Amino acid sequence: MAQNKGFGLDFNGFLDLAEDISNISNELLLDTAAKALEASRDIVNIEVGKAMKNSKFSFKKGEKYSRGDARESLKEVDKMPVEKEGTVVTAYAGVDLEKAPEVLILSLHGSPHEAKDTKLYQAIAVKGKVRKQVDNIQSQIFNEALKEALNK
Repeated sequence: MAQNKGFGLDFNGFLDLAEDISNISNELLLDTAAKALEASRDIVNIEVGKAMKNSKFSFKKGEKYSRGDARESLKEVDKMPVEKEGTVVTAYAGVDLEKAPEVLILSLHGSPHEAKDTKLYQAIAVKGKVRKQVDNIQSQIFNEALKEALNK
């Protein structure tokens, strides 16, 4: 399955917060990372959905340049759970590019008759305002987890 690797846990001060939380509990660190990635995924998926809705491309199977159903793929990816395996936490975001490859092509290059869709690209690549939203929610979740752990 293709996946969006546009974001991770890398906001300002992440390493310090992660170290403080892991000193309290490694399980708490993994749970906090899972919660932060789930919230980040939700933000990215909402922004990708908005960008697809407002796009000049239809993203419906069989219409214009669409080979797959990107909107349905977005719903499928949104339902995927956050996976914790050992010390690795994974969350999928955006669309499955195997089912809807046109999303990447149209957002990066456009079509012969239409310019590229920069808003969709920023949502998929987690750039600009989407990046700021992701960084803010991750920082907030990690700060809350540390405060909660210290108050116990």
